[in-house]
Amino acid sequence: MAIAAAPILACLAISGSAFAASPTPNLLPAESRGVSQAPPPQPINWDRVTQEATDLLSRYIQINTTNPPGNELDAARMLKEKFLTDGIPATTWEPQKGRGIVAARLRGIGKHTKSIILLSHMDVVPANPKEWQFPPFSGLVKNGQIWGRGAIDDKGPGVIELMAMLAIKRAGILLNRDVLFIATGDEEEGGKNGAGWFVDHEASVFSDAGYLLNEGGGISPLADNKRKVYVVSVTEKTPLWLRLTASGPAGHASDPPAETAVTRLVRALDKLSEYKTPIHVIGPVQDYYHTMAELDHGPKQQLDLSTALKDPEYQNKFLADPSQNAAVRDTITPTVLSASPKTNVISETAYAEIDCRLLPGSDPKTVTSDIKKVIGDDTIKVDVLLNFPPISSPSRSPLMTSIDTLAREHDQASVVPSMIIEFTDSHYFRQKKIVSYGFIPIEVLPAEGKGIHGINERIGVKELADGIQRMVELLKNFGARIR
Repeated sequence: MAIAAAPILACLAISGSAFAASPTPNLLPAESRGVSQAPPPQPINWDRVTQEATDLLSRYIQINTTNPPGNELDAARMLKEKFLTDGIPATTWEPQKGRGIVAARLRGIGKHTKSIILLSHMDVVPANPKEWQFPPFSGLVKNGQIWGRGAIDDKGPGVIELMAMLAIKRAGILLNRDVLFIATGDEEEGGKNGAGWFVDHEASVFSDAGYLLNEGGGISPLADNKRKVYVVSVTEKTPLWLRLTASGPAGHASDPPAETAVTRLVRALDKLSEYKTPIHVIGPVQDYYHTMAELDHGPKQQLDLSTALKDPEYQNKFLADPSQNAAVRDTITPTVLSASPKTNVISETAYAEIDCRLLPGSDPKTVTSDIKKVIGDDTIKVDVLLNFPPISSPSRSPLMTSIDTLAREHDQASVVPSMIIEFTDSHYFRQKKIVSYGFIPIEVLPAEGKGIHGINERIGVKELADGIQRMVELLKNFGARIR
């Protein structure tokens, strides 16, 4: 069964698994439907949009999508209904029981062939209510802020993307390219049951896409707090998650052998903690620090970071900042430890999970081999839990040009391409040769940024509203109508 679409919208199948090609007149080329005779756009009621976005994000946060297990299906259905209410066709998928994906398409007038994907994820990381000022899944709106897990990562950006599409539709703004909203699950666990599944099973949905915007970048104030910079990630580090498993004799803790699985594992982890991976400054990182040093009158050494890091004194100073250290080398971080469930029992096995983040250009097989050499114990088994190849997007493209236009016209700001030290679902779409950027046009205040994967996550109502306005302007610019 297909949904009847408005004249400028695509038709999206509800019962099928992809966008339907309905023979109805609504799917004829735009020129055949007299779109050029459409009335001029109407003003957008930004107060209404802000209140609606605030209410929607509050309800969205209240749907607990902690991953694991995710359970994003209810959230996906809520977003689908929001689109359908405004006449924008949308559908959901359930790749596994309880897991959800939702997509919606706003049809342009067809002058451009490449659509743009607005990507977000519905799942969130766990939150301990005892640590929070307000309950993490309350969606409380207080003192001009919306509180809750996912407010910034990544439900808030999803609402910005959704509400920008609704605002464009309601105002009668005609774009020259389609806008495709996709919200997936499982991103926080690597995306296999979210974006990974979608790319593998529903490629026809986005077969016309050439560009994508996702989390991974935003707007930052410069040191003078008067100027701003638009940071756009064009590449990102990739995960190499490993499990180290040590073995040894089991027994009673009152009669311990000379070596156990736990002592072997502890020794291996101690060696890894002392291991320093090589320093390597890739192009986007070099360019980022150079540009920021020029804009922000930063340390002159950062104008040529590769050369500066050869100086031991400056190298030590630069690497003392954890985020800067992660920008120029592979990192190895033990995160999970497990052995016996009882204090007085010596377990036969003990394991640790290691979160390695690799720079683009690093070979995961070489890194794994180096880790084995550092450990120096062939009895410890090393298994790969998660890994995928790094892929970058070009720093120059029509979409980057539109972001630059937005930066100059809206905030008198500069654009800086960069690499993020985290990973996102963008790599799934980069593998399909879609130009993908990490950029959501919001300014996250420092106090708010600490809540991402931390406690008291929240976003300002004003920041949310400003993000929607900028997104509308960006989509208008990128999909400007040819007259």
